[in-house]
Amino acid sequence: MLNRPRALTAVTRFGLGPRTGEIDDIAHDPVGFVHDQCMAPKAAIISYPGIQSRNGLLDSYIPMFRESRRARREARRNGTSAEAEQRAQMAIRERRDLTRDILRQEIKARVAHGVVTDHPFVERLVLFWSNHFAVERKRSPLTRAFVGNFERNAIRSNVLGYFEDMLLAATTHPAMLTYLDNTRNIGPNSAAGQRRKVKAVNENLAREVLELHTLGAGGGYTQEDVIELANALTGWTGGVDLAHDGVFFARFHEAGDRTILGKRYSDRGADQIRAILPDLARHPSTAKHIAAKFAQHFVADDVSPALIQELETAFLETEGDLRELALVLVESDHAWVDEPKKTVPPYDFMVSAMRATDSPVPSGHQLARTTQSLAQGVWEPPSPAGWPSNDRAFLGGDSLLERVDYSKALASRIGGVGRVQDLAVDLFGDALDPFVAEAVARAEDQRQALVLLLMSPAFHRR
Repeated sequence: MLNRPRALTAVTRFGLGPRTGEIDDIAHDPVGFVHDQCMAPKAAIISYPGIQSRNGLLDSYIPMFRESRRARREARRNGTSAEAEQRAQMAIRERRDLTRDILRQEIKARVAHGVVTDHPFVERLVLFWSNHFAVERKRSPLTRAFVGNFERNAIRSNVLGYFEDMLLAATTHPAMLTYLDNTRNIGPNSAAGQRRKVKAVNENLAREVLELHTLGAGGGYTQEDVIELANALTGWTGGVDLAHDGVFFARFHEAGDRTILGKRYSDRGADQIRAILPDLARHPSTAKHIAAKFAQHFVADDVSPALIQELETAFLETEGDLRELALVLVESDHAWVDEPKKTVPPYDFMVSAMRATDSPVPSGHQLARTTQSLAQGVWEPPSPAGWPSNDRAFLGGDSLLERVDYSKALASRIGGVGRVQDLAVDLFGDALDPFVAEAVARAEDQRQALVLLLMSPAFHRR
């Protein structure tokens, strides 16, 4: 007997919603459908016209950043010089236009990949880990320019690899270093620190690495561990001093051995943090923190403790193999409870609506505006903790009306999809809710029918 309910769970809880014919195609083996997606090592990689490599971004952004800074300094030196002020404003506008164009292209590439991918579970993994290592694009011009590259280089490249590799890539990426103020983390006794009369290290990145990215708030670290990690992170900068040969500058580094969680790490410059982060990545508290967060994100706020234990054990035994972590989740009976337990976040809903209707992807500018109107702007988390994942996180205020408005706008933009009654059957097969089918059939016209279909529970609960 074909397992239709599980097929629907496969494309919603572990995916980005159904595409036409998909439910029928996978009904014979829903678990295998999700499982096999993890065997595609390049499934998360985006190849899209116009997006730039990290070196390409450096070549285009850094000279313009330096020019705008030089122009501002010249304007300040010249006081009331109208010409100097005009040059400064022009340089700032050019930098703003560049970062805006880079960001819009990155947003379009991200959404377009989500809409067309044949590996939606892998894309869901990307969204989870990108939120785990949250970077807010509005923090600075550099984060706006580099946040898309951050997700592609640090998250997508490691999403089916090892956690320690993702942790190192995320922690030392220019976007994260800038977002969490490590550009201002200068060793007081370093060459630069003595010249600038620095009194103390900046703890922001170190604290979030311990509290959010690895051990968790109750993971057993102390304030002294935060300070020691912050000292080890001195020298890692994401600012104007960026160069192709790396983002570590010894003149900012606080020399000396560091003791973190009782283990001593010798001073080896940039290699000191490369020794510390793998130990944090493999720590039992990290396994516990990640397992609970992972299970609660995909399954339920009150997820079975047995599932969390399975994930924690897998994380520890494989030393943070993220492919194995995903496979344990997919293969656990605890993850396939029939009743939907989670609200679909606004971004995921937008992508699922476009997947279901085979909608063309609009411009990056339009997508940025749409996600903001849905109250989940791309790379705009409310804090370094990322977007909350509890079931009620996106149910406040006018969230339902915002989704209705988006559904109406999409129905108007694509001009219909034929008979929506047929589309509903193609999307859900025998899993189509009879109440939804009746509502669609009784709609005044096909656009209203499409809105009713997109607002049905299967698009908003998983």
